[in-house]
Amino acid sequence: MDTVAAVKDAPLKLTPESTLTPEALEKASGVLARDGLLLGRGDDAAPHLVLFDGRFTPAHAALLERNPPVLLLATRGEGGQPSAWEARLLSVLLRGEPMIPKEAATSVAWLGSVAEVTALGERVADTVLKAGGSRSAASRVADVIHEIGVNALLDAPVDAGGEPKYAHRRGQVQSVAEEDRCLLSWAVADGRAWLEATDRFGRLSVSPLVRVVKAWGEKAQVDASGGGAGLGLRRILEHSDAVAVRVTPGKRTQFACAVDLGDARRRAAQPKSLLFCLERG
Repeated sequence: MDTVAAVKDAPLKLTPESTLTPEALEKASGVLARDGLLLGRGDDAAPHLVLFDGRFTPAHAALLERNPPVLLLATRGEGGQPSAWEARLLSVLLRGEPMIPKEAATSVAWLGSVAEVTALGERVADTVLKAGGSRSAASRVADVIHEIGVNALLDAPVDAGGEPKYAHRRGQVQSVAEEDRCLLSWAVADGRAWLEATDRFGRLSVSPLVRVVKAWGEKAQVDASGGGAGLGLRRILEHSDAVAVRVTPGKRTQFACAVDLGDARRRAAQPKSLLFCLERG
């Protein structure tokens, strides 16, 4: 069953962390219900949701390795509740709807070179500053745009035989063919920047994210195995409060990030949500 179709026909399957009290679960259920997400036992076809404190451990990496990957939703503040904006993100992710809030003024650009990705990062960073964001937030936004943009631009494209076109020579390629361009979307609203990269290949697997979460808290290690897609994922997660990925195999990958506009004090240690949705026919 298609993962997106499943949420329309079945409740989310919930496995809470043991630290969450029944009262906290009841409150979380109320937050999710406002976006049409009903928590219950579900079945094996239903999306599997884990509410946790937003701090990754190797155990969460193991959850991502399940088929399909478990959705990791952070709880924030008192009472162990997920935030309303993350509940909305989870809802639209599973329903195949746009992940940038519809009320935000979204801008888009088709990019075909590394230079264009860099220039866009600088442009959006300036937008962050004009919106009252901190300089550290502007720098984080530029970094995230660079990472998601270059991954979509250089790591996603494959030829007719399924072989990577640019990933194996990532350091040398500066631009791609017209048909391999990626789409970058962004908006600044409600104290955070929303950034999304879309490619037309749908090749991203959860494995690079698993490796990042498994090593969370350890010294970063450069790992070039399997191309470059995993190299910047740790930086993306460190800079973002939530990452949501929707992969339609062979068609597209949509990689969205929400970046807080405040300062950077211990940003990597703040709670994170990681939502990976694989659409399957």
